[in-house]
Amino acid sequence: MLVSHKLNEVEIGMCLQEENPPLTKEQMKSIKSLVVIVCALAFVGATSVKASCCDDAKKAGKECSHKCCVEAAKNKKTCEKCNPKTDKKTEEKK
Repeated sequence: MLVSHKLNEVEIGMCLQEENPPLTKEQMKSIKSLVVIVCALAFVGATSVKASCCDDAKKAGKECSHKCCVEAAKNKKTCEKCNPKTDKKTEEKK
């Protein structure tokens, strides 16, 4: 036997309300700070992990096979496209 229960307007309104109270300003600040920190760490990690093609080849014990790197090696230079020059400020931080 199927039992049906009709809800009145008050019961429907209570069902639609959330059981959790809204977040306070302090909780929102904490969440915002956490998001900013996570994004900053992701950005720093993404920029510092990237190695050049020449570095990867040296680790493998080979010479880089990119056309621009081969041309630069003939001139006893490093390819500025694959190995961009770093500022003195960034070298001091490392």
